Amino acid sequence: MTSLSVAATRATVTLSLSRRTYLAWGLLAICCAVLMWELPGDETIPYHVAWAGFALAFGARVWSMTQAWLALAIFTAVTGGILAVRVAEGVLLWQEITEVPLMSLIMALLVLNVRRRQDALRVVTSVAHRQKQQAADQVLLTRLTSHEMRSPLTIASGYLELLRLSEPDARRADDLDIVREELERVTRTTERLLRVIRLQHQPGTETIDMPGVVAETVRRWAGMMQRQWVVDADGAGELVGSPERMRVVLDTLVENAIRYTATGDTIRVHASQARGTLVLGVADSGPGISASRRIWLNAEGTSEGFSPPLEGDARTQTGLGLGIVRSVAVARGGRLMVDQAREGGAFVAISVPLATTDARPIQTAMLDSALRTLPPARQATG
Repeated sequence: MTSLSVAATRATVTLSLSRRTYLAWGLLAICCAVLMWELPGDETIPYHVAWAGFALAFGARVWSMTQAWLALAIFTAVTGGILAVRVAEGVLLWQEITEVPLMSLIMALLVLNVRRRQDALRVVTSVAHRQKQQAADQVLLTRLTSHEMRSPLTIASGYLELLRLSEPDARRADDLDIVREELERVTRTTERLLRVIRLQHQPGTETIDMPGVVAETVRRWAGMMQRQWVVDADGAGELVGSPERMRVVLDTLVENAIRYTATGDTIRVHASQARGTLVLGVADSGPGISASRRIWLNAEGTSEGFSPPLEGDARTQTGLGLGIVRSVAVARGGRLMVDQAREGGAFVAISVPLATTDARPIQTAMLDSALRTLPPARQATG
């Protein structure tokens, strides 16, 4: 059954129940009006019972505005006429008839407030449905984008490698090396953009086994890159949050560490808990980050956005990587931390409180800024 048919079925059921409560109150109102006529001097009892039934029935299943105003008008006219007759007969004092406009006013306010609440609920339900559909569409878009971007890049890389191996001309081989570097650059940027897209999804919250996530990350990367991999996650414990966001953080930091290290260098993936805080990061034995740059990055640790590329550093990219990591930390109420690793290189990590969850969406403004600051491609010579 499609969502449209389900919605139609629900609407039909709701309309049927609304009609039933409307007719049920109509019968109650008729009975109370008859009792008011048959019980001179005791009219107020069935009168208030009928209005109480009106409030109960209308609150349970909201009628249309036409039905509500029609019911109010007819019952007010009938009961007002009965009370007017009793006043004329001297059975009731004239002050008793003032209840008619007062009760009608109270019921009218009830109708207006309940309808406003129902309208607000309808809007909220519609928004929630659209957001759910957008989330599903975004997941599909991510998968399609990942396939459509990765497949051509993989094919192009394979053909380029074949051309490079069969090229006897040294100058043309150099040009092919430049093309390969640029293709690798596009591949890395594509991977980061796909991570940003994945981060826009509403995070699924669950209990995360942090040592398991760290070990899985190292296992995936160790099969592709020849480094001295170290798992440093003793005592990391568990975290309630989004496992996808934690994996994105580790993948981004590991990718940075790989770019600044060579075969045989050490990369340590770290996770630990202390004083209600989780520290999750990656250390390496590469050249590290200058003291002034570390001070600046730590000062910017609680802001969202990209980090400007390092000037004069050929291995730096767009700054989008640290922007992703920092935004994940900030979304949870944490921060980015940069320090010198005991291995001699850089230690880049996030520090997030254990008491909160990944409730906030990741800001995308950094994506636009980062795309505008992509470094220019190198020009091939020859």
